[in-house]
Order: sequence, then structure tokens, then C-alpha cells
Amino acid sequence: MHGGNRLTQADAKAELSKLAVLHHGPLFGYCRRRLGSESLAEDALQEVFLRAHKYFASYDRSRDARKWLFGIAHNVCVEVARHHGRLTTSDDLPDPADNITSAALERLARQESIEQVRRELEKLPDRTRRILELRFFGQMSSAEVAKLEGMQETAVRVALHRALEGLRHKLAHGATELTP
Repeated sequence: MHGGNRLTQADAKAELSKLAVLHHGPLFGYCRRRLGSESLAEDALQEVFLRAHKYFASYDRSRDARKWLFGIAHNVCVEVARHHGRLTTSDDLPDPADNITSAALERLARQESIEQVRRELEKLPDRTRRILELRFFGQMSSAEVAKLEGMQETAVRVALHRALEGLRHKLAHGATELTP
């Protein structure tokens, strides 16, 4: 190993602290959405950073740290959800004041109740739901989601478009069924 490529323990700690500050909000939003609970999300986020610390020496610093952390977060959330079961609360969608959602999801949330949106999101196939969560709650670009999911960027955009259109249709159809 070349000494120039290896971080000292102090440098690694500083780098991890910087990553924690930079990515805490988006990672917490992603974990909260996946787990449906702020307390579980806090626990999951702590585990994400514990694993990041544990595996930081093997982390390829030429890779995007954000994608690396979201990959860890995804794995942690899957494990926590399996252990605790999936919770269903109105915390599933972030408060618009969190400035995490996109304009499309904000319009959906305004048009219909958050609870109805949450129920429809839960019905989506796992990969589609994960793509939506990474894009909107994780604040990742379509290109970043594509790399993380091993897909073409065009395929991610098509999946996002279809999912949002499907949600709009289901929510509009559900609203007309409820109207007398």
C-alpha cells in the first residue's frame, strides 16, 4: 500500500465527520421514509455511520461518498424493517417544510391526504418505491439513482415518470370514488 493513498486515523475521523454533517439530513429523511418512524430512523442512521466508520478503510475514495452512504442506509433499513416489521404512520412522508420533496410530490400531497399517498406508495413494487425514495427523499439525481440501482439513467426516468403518473391516476380515481 502506498502511504500517500492511506488516510491517517485522524484524517479518516475528520473525513467521516464531514460526511456525517453533509449527508445527515438526506440520510435521515430516507431512513424515516423507509421505516415510517423517527426513532427507528435515528437508530438506523446511527448504525449507518457505525458501519461507515467500520468499513471506511476499505472505502474507495474515488467513489461518490453519498452513493456509498445511501447504499449502507438501504441495507440497514432493510435489516431494521425485517426485524421490526414495517410501520405505517403519517411520518412516512416528510413535512414539506423539510424541503426534501419535489414539486411533483408536493402537488400530490396537497391534492390528496398524506395517508392516501402513503398507502399508494406502499403498493408499489419494491424497486419502484426505492427509486422514488432515493430520488425524492434521498435527494439523489436520476443519474445517481441509476448508478446505485445498476440501471440506465433513462430507465430510472421512465420508472419515475410511470410511477408518478400511476400515483396521480390512482389518487385522482380514488378522489372521485369518494365524492358523492
